[in-house]
Amino acid sequence: MLGRLLGATVTVAVVIAALQVLRKSVPLYALVMSGTLSFGQLLIVWLHVLPVVFYHATPEIASLAVAWMYYRWIESNEILVLRNAGLGCAEIARPGIIVAAVAAGFCAVNSLGLLAPSWRAVEDVRYQALAHVGLDALEPGYQQQIVPGVSIVFARRARDETLEDILLLDRRKQHKAIDIWAKRGGLAQEPQNRVLWLEDGVYLVRRDEKSEQVAFKTFAFPLDVSVFGDQTPRIRGLYEQAVPRLLKPPERIRSDPLKFAEWQTEGHRRLINPLLCCGSVVLVLGLMVPGRQNRRLAGRLRFAVAAILALATNTLPNALFEVAIHHLELLPFFYLLPTVPGIVGVLLLLAGDGRGPHLPRRLRQWRWPPMLAPLVEKAA
Repeated sequence: MLGRLLGATVTVAVVIAALQVLRKSVPLYALVMSGTLSFGQLLIVWLHVLPVVFYHATPEIASLAVAWMYYRWIESNEILVLRNAGLGCAEIARPGIIVAAVAAGFCAVNSLGLLAPSWRAVEDVRYQALAHVGLDALEPGYQQQIVPGVSIVFARRARDETLEDILLLDRRKQHKAIDIWAKRGGLAQEPQNRVLWLEDGVYLVRRDEKSEQVAFKTFAFPLDVSVFGDQTPRIRGLYEQAVPRLLKPPERIRSDPLKFAEWQTEGHRRLINPLLCCGSVVLVLGLMVPGRQNRRLAGRLRFAVAAILALATNTLPNALFEVAIHHLELLPFFYLLPTVPGIVGVLLLLAGDGRGPHLPRRLRQWRWPPMLAPLVEKAA
């Protein structure tokens, strides 16, 4: 059982990882088609995106695989045979619990170790690609980034590929805004770097409340990141930060309450997700293993509930952690996300063996509605 369960988990992981990687790579496809990003670089990006996929999706992967395999064993009466052979719910659930432990360790390796360096590599590739974006990939009428911090808008493209009616927006410096208008322009290759040449325009600089304006006949704007020096340092995102740094941010982050909350929330989520693998899988086992295994409809209903709960492990936390960003005092309660399902799953497994907690006598004698009476009788 354990071998088949591990195989199913790997299969589900491959399918979900492939779907997630392809979906997260959509913004890069235009860069590949334009030749700005090579296919080899795209493969590197796909490889380095996997840790963030497994960081979020491992609880869902493990829960879905366990729910599906135990449902198949219910349909083929394997669980019924094991129960008739004298095995208890805990013994039947043991392969699933082992898978939960393996999944938790795998998720921890990705969230605590691989995520930060791998996502840093992804952002470096994307940063360099954006810094060398080809003008043929740009669409007229839209503001598009051609260099980090620099955007361009143009009205049309001439037959000779020259851009017409251009507005260039340079926002690389916080207290200095540069707007450049030009009638036409295009890409040129200098000996050291690429430049955007502009003709017949105006160079406007706004600093604080002052502005300076200069008209020009020709102007060359560099497009390579290397010529910017320290003016455009790449800002490291949350995924690029290690867990200790997220839990103890630098002073500049502590001074901003919203950023501090974002860092704290992400740091604790890196710790919660591996635990969620165990809690979610144990809950699925508590739903699938106990009960009357010869009732097919009941088995299908339990599988449907287990699948919904498994999918919720990847969608529900997103909304809850968004709430935590604005209400940081609630963050400790989010450790109940893996704890409560785990406890409920353990109680269901114990109840399936007749070792669970019993209802008090006064509650057993209460006049329950007809739909609830069989459940109360079973729990008693």
